[in-house]
Amino acid sequence: MQTVAEVGTIIEVGMADAKVSKAPIKLITRALGSCVGVVIYDSARKTGAMAHSMLPDIDKARIKSNPSRFVNSAINNIVSELEKSGSHRSRLAAKLFGGAQMFSFITPESTLNIGQKNVQMAHEILEQLGIKIIAEETGGTFGRTITLDLETGKVLVDTVSWGSKEV
Repeated sequence: MQTVAEVGTIIEVGMADAKVSKAPIKLITRALGSCVGVVIYDSARKTGAMAHSMLPDIDKARIKSNPSRFVNSAINNIVSELEKSGSHRSRLAAKLFGGAQMFSFITPESTLNIGQKNVQMAHEILEQLGIKIIAEETGGTFGRTITLDLETGKVLVDTVSWGSKEV
């Protein structure tokens, strides 16, 4: 994971990626399907992070070379980076996005429902870290693009299904 400090407008967070930055930067990630997008924000410092993770648990993975690929390690890493940059955990708030069921042959009870497992893992890790989830836009059967405005902490959610809304 890289800490982003350059002044610019929008910085892309790719799949299996995570970034930490501060205002006036905006962080964007595209094509959140079953992947989960985790946004963590410190309103006092106008500092935040975004992760786009594909799988729930690094501990169950054979290949662990990219911690941002996994929800649990990505969240732990971005919280650690935010704390290193001066944020206090007590000021951090989280928002969750994605976790869709992208394939119609998968039932909600299916062991293949990776989206649901990703969201569940995000809830578990954030609870363990004592970080409150203040907004969530997860599930469904459609992809999302999210943009975090580090000036305000607001997230713009774009979907093909129902357009745009601010969370």
